[in-house]
Amino acid sequence: MEYIACFVSGGLAPGAALQALLEKEAVSLSSIDLCCGEEQQAVQTLTPTKKYSLVLAASSSPHSKDALVSIARAMAPGGRLYVYEGSLPVPATPGTIDAARVEALKHDLLLSGFTGAQTLDVTGPSASNSAVPTAWVFAQLPSWGLGASAKLSLKRPTAAAAAAGAWTLSGGGLEGEEHDELVDEDELLTAEDKKAAAGPAPDDCEVGQSGRKACKNCSCGRAEAEAKEAAGGGGGVKLSADMLETPQSACGNCYLGDAFRCASCPYRGLPAFQPGEKITLGASLLQADI
Repeated sequence: MEYIACFVSGGLAPGAALQALLEKEAVSLSSIDLCCGEEQQAVQTLTPTKKYSLVLAASSSPHSKDALVSIARAMAPGGRLYVYEGSLPVPATPGTIDAARVEALKHDLLLSGFTGAQTLDVTGPSASNSAVPTAWVFAQLPSWGLGASAKLSLKRPTAAAAAAGAWTLSGGGLEGEEHDELVDEDELLTAEDKKAAAGPAPDDCEVGQSGRKACKNCSCGRAEAEAKEAAGGGGGVKLSADMLETPQSACGNCYLGDAFRCASCPYRGLPAFQPGEKITLGASLLQADI
């Protein structure tokens, strides 16, 4: 069922405005909710339980943006609005309108949620009586309402789009929605970006392709342990009193602490130390845990 409303403010006689509406819409006067009074009062008298699909707003003065917003809230999605403002006394030329006011009205309608605002002609019987409007404009609400939602789906690219390296984002059925192409991220990379970053070449203390090996001039026991493993033995170099008195490390990692020492380093578990400096243990390390 289509609900129709006409609100009149500013003391304007509704006859000419209703006649102008009947020239554009085939409706019955008995089906129109007529609301008269001051602008905001007239808008507030619109039945809150109804969502109007057709509204005529007529006033002897320019409509405020607040009134247009209130009208939009009282209308159903896709609702049609006719705005009739002011009048010029005859013998004004039929069809005469205030161009500046019409442009301002279109701007206010857009900010109030209406789209497709257009100026209407005033050359019918409504313009040949006693007055013509200074602004006679039609606008419409979008077909979707407040809180509307739609699913978005990322579709596989077509053969042509795949060749161009682009994906398309579908609007999921939104009215008038077009497919948007998504740029392939690989196309944003330059030749320099695509070059794989070469890692630093492993030195004697680093891990090679075959795993960690003993350093050159190793003094931490890894070289001896590898020699024993190669000979079929096992184990590593044990920590001696001389190694505590005058610790040495050819690789330089033994001095730094366990985070930098080899798995078989004899100094593992001991604090960091300086080359040639006797390793001393703190009093807390000499106490039993239990």
